Parts: sequence; structure tokens; C-alpha cells
Amino acid sequence: MSHADRPVPATLPEVAAAAAEPAPPRADHARSGVLFMVAAVLAFSVMVVCVKLVGREVPEHQKILVRSAVVLPVLWWLIRRKGLSPWGVKPRLLVARGTLGFAGMWAYFWSATHLPLGNAVLLTHASPIFAAWFAERFLGERAGRGIWLASAVCLAGVALVARPAPHAPLLASAIALLSAVGNGATYTVVRAATRHDDPLVVVFALIAVCAPVTAVATAVTGWVAPTPGQWWLLAGMTLSSVVAQVLMTEGMARLPASRSTNVFFLGPVIAIVWGQFLGDPPLHALDLAGAGLVVGGVLGLAWSRTRAPQAARGAC
Repeated sequence: MSHADRPVPATLPEVAAAAAEPAPPRADHARSGVLFMVAAVLAFSVMVVCVKLVGREVPEHQKILVRSAVVLPVLWWLIRRKGLSPWGVKPRLLVARGTLGFAGMWAYFWSATHLPLGNAVLLTHASPIFAAWFAERFLGERAGRGIWLASAVCLAGVALVARPAPHAPLLASAIALLSAVGNGATYTVVRAATRHDDPLVVVFALIAVCAPVTAVATAVTGWVAPTPGQWWLLAGMTLSSVVAQVLMTEGMARLPASRSTNVFFLGPVIAIVWGQFLGDPPLHALDLAGAGLVVGGVLGLAWSRTRAPQAARGAC
């Protein structure tokens, strides 16, 4: 493939134009969309528990490499079986989806390993705040006062949870927030990509970026041999993450991004329960207060309205 033929990351105007194109009527899919998203949250919770139990001995990029090496040929076979092109109709959107997804996944895995599970998942699930900002900044979806008020409440909660503490160092909390930023951008791109490509192709885009990047990182840093128990956990992580990605993509294809992403705030509640079973430190009163503010702010985001994109303004 020549340099001119290689897909390059999508520009922001291209993402905006693709997302703004009218989707076919899918009102009858709304209920199934919610069910898909709830099931995705449960699958993601199993994934992050497996990541946590594998521990720090196995680097995050190696965990992602194992997942990618197993999933890539399976997804390739499924895509070819359906007669689809793995490069999709909009390859630039797919490259953008894969790049943002990799950054968010690495930060998510790292923070889940170095923070109490409840803190890590709560901070990474601040993504609807950033999704709302990206939607207004790049898609022209003007957020009303209610959305920004709810976002301010969420940020206050994030500040409480992300405060430096012996069990939650500032660097780890900052990386967890980096995951939230990456996921907030990813939601917009996924929503745009599923207008043109099958969900399997959109999921494959993530693996197509993760596999070569993590292979190079592992070659540079060296392979860390997992124990038999860690191999079983890596297998559980791989299976649950693939199921979660497919369910999430199917759900987001049926629901507006502003609605579907809010379902993910079930995640912190589940993670707090998991964390206590896994021996995480008891939650501090400030953690509980911050969690309450974040959940309350997200509910406000779910109920607030956004204005439709203005044709004259579009993306910057």
C-alpha cells in the first residue's frame, strides 16, 4: 500500500460531518439499546476485576497485547464471514476510534491496577462530562445551562475522589481521568462510525491499533511470563472485554450518545462492591461524598437537553 493510500486519522470536521448525517429511524431499537448497554457495563466490570487480579507484575501494554492477539484473528474471521471489509467504509473514522480507544484502555488498565477499584472506575466514568464538551466543541451540539451545571457538580465530585491520599496517589488519579477524556472522545467517534460501518468492523478498528502498538512496546521492554493463574485471569479479561465492546457498540448504534453513555454510571456502583470483596481500603467519607456528587451530576446530564447542531456552525 502506498503512502497516499494509507488511512490517516480523521480530522475533526470529518468526524462532525459523519456524526451529523441523519441516521435511519431506529426508535424500535431503543429498548434493546438500553439492554445492550447494561449488559456491556456488567461485562466491563468482570474485565476490570480480572485486570486488577492479574496485578502489577504484568505490564498494561502486555495485558492489551494478549487480548489483541487472541481477538484479532477471531474478529477477522467474523468480518470476512459476513462479507465485510475490515477497513470499513470510513477508514479515517476507524483509525480515530482505534487510537482513542487504545489510549483510554491503557489508562483504564493502569489506574485499575494502581488505585482501589471503586476510585479508578468512578474517575474513568467521568467521561460523559468530556463527551458533552466534545459534542458542543466539535459537533455544534449546544449544551444548555442544565448540562453545564450538572457537569460542575460532577467535577466537584471528581475533585473529592481524586484528592491525594495514601491509597490513591495523585498521578494514578490523573491517569484515570485521562481515560475519561479518551473515552469521552471515543463515544463521539463510535457514534459516527456506526452510521457507516458494521459494529464488528468498529470493534476490529480498536484491535487493529492495539496489536501493533503493544507488540512494539513489549519488544522494547521485554516479555514478562505470567503465572498459570494469571493466564486464566488474562483469558477471562479477554473474553469479557470483547463481549463488552460488541455489546457497547450495538447499544450505541441504537441510542443517542448522550443517553447511552450515561448507562455506564452503573459501573462505579458495581466496582465499589467488587472492590470491597477484593480487599480495597474502606471508602472514606469524602469518597462517598464525591461518588454521590458524580452520580447526581450524571443523572442531571441524562435529564438535561442538548440543542441540535446548527447547520451554519457545525464543527470547528
